[in-house]
Amino acid sequence: MKGQVSKPIKNLYIRTFGCQMNFADSEMMKNILEGSGFAYTEKPEEADLIIFNSCSVRAHAEDRLFSNIGLFIKKYPQAKFILAGCTAKRFCQSVFKKFPKIDAVLSPAEISAISDIVEDIFEGRKVVACGEREYPLLKRKGRMSEYVVIQTGCDNFCSYCVVPFLRGREKCRPPEEILEEVRSIAEGGTKEVVLLGQNVNSYRGDGKISDFADLLERVSEIPGILRIRFLTSHPKDIPDKLIDVMAANKKIARHIHLPVQSGSDRILHLMNRNYTSGKYLETLEKIRNKIPDVVVTTDIICGFPTESEKDFADTVKLVEKAQFAGIFSFKYSPREETAAYKMTDDVPQKTKEERLKDIQNLAVKYAFSERKKFVGKKVEVLFEKDGVGHSSQNFLVLKQNAKAGEFLEVKIRKASRWRLFG
Repeated sequence: MKGQVSKPIKNLYIRTFGCQMNFADSEMMKNILEGSGFAYTEKPEEADLIIFNSCSVRAHAEDRLFSNIGLFIKKYPQAKFILAGCTAKRFCQSVFKKFPKIDAVLSPAEISAISDIVEDIFEGRKVVACGEREYPLLKRKGRMSEYVVIQTGCDNFCSYCVVPFLRGREKCRPPEEILEEVRSIAEGGTKEVVLLGQNVNSYRGDGKISDFADLLERVSEIPGILRIRFLTSHPKDIPDKLIDVMAANKKIARHIHLPVQSGSDRILHLMNRNYTSGKYLETLEKIRNKIPDVVVTTDIICGFPTESEKDFADTVKLVEKAQFAGIFSFKYSPREETAAYKMTDDVPQKTKEERLKDIQNLAVKYAFSERKKFVGKKVEVLFEKDGVGHSSQNFLVLKQNAKAGEFLEVKIRKASRWRLFG
């Protein structure tokens, strides 16, 4: 029967690259295959099946992925291999030419079929699954913190981003289906839920749950859920209603990831971001005025095509004004199919690296200064491990004698660049 793995039990290992959406997809594949008779192992040398769940957003991620695949194929010849995720979608069956040992490729939209695909490859067939299927609702035992996907795909078509071509156009899951999944994991012990989407703010439901703010409120009402996080937000889609709901509801984490990408209006226009640096800072000010204990993190791309010294200086000025608690910064890399791919990648690699280093130095400076603001204050901390947890602001907090699973109000006595001590 399809979906049932023959005895004896086989071992599964998954290597995940990329964003939180990929980690959520990996967890889904793990749950499906465990339900089909696999046992998960952290040791690839013990695995009968190795899955690479891939990211294709930047060239560096793909290069690292291919290097790992080559290494694993040589080291673990006993295993069957699957390439899943965005790189699988991008290259599809041409992956077999590069890595003949790969047994299957499947796109993000096909992972619900993983059990049938695995049965096929263990019967000796190569599988190409690069189409579209519905996102499944899975019953699973809840861990302390769990990802819940509320939306897949993206309609923004930022000129540098390949996501709409690999994960498809935006699709929102029905609100009752999302709530059912959250109830299920809450009953299993989950205390924190992370709502995921390429752009969660554009979520659209139906009936009494018409938008993302409504969904946040309904999730917060589910017994057992103590904290709600969400990723990722687009600066053009932050309505006053969402800010007001966050301000009024203490269960919603005091952290928002708001990618700015550049501080230059000219570059933002070329990126098709649909906001200006001034509008971004205006939104940021509104958020901070209504939610005083909020922290904001961001993404920045260095060396986008035609980025001049002035453009980069504008980015530095914006970072200095915004004082982000964390910055994920990257060198621009061309991606096929995107609008920017047609532009000349004219910023020298050395210049990209220098600008990246400047942004990273600013990131460290403001990460420390933002954490120091909480010294002497009390923050709510959910401890995932004994002595180790995260505050509502998503800051790592260390406290002796705190036990895994506790949700405590902790007074901060000291701060370092990346940690708080309670």
